[in-house]
Amino acid sequence: MRHTLERIRAEFVEMPGMRLTVSEVQRLCGVGQTMCRGILNELVEAKFLRANADGTYTRLFDGADVARANRGSLH
Repeated sequence: MRHTLERIRAEFVEMPGMRLTVSEVQRLCGVGQTMCRGILNELVEAKFLRANADGTYTRLFDGADVARANRGSLH
């Protein structure tokens, strides 16, 4: 399970702004729904991902979030 968690984390790091549903993560990693939901929940609890109202998961903070925050602090 740890390997799958690290793979999901790496996919979200490599692709800023990526939005995936549970079924898309399942296909990407070749895991069952129960394991997939458990890993996604763990990543949400770790404040790495966020669960969106539309059923997708995204990085809580990605490169675009950091750039926006930095621009905001300059004004």
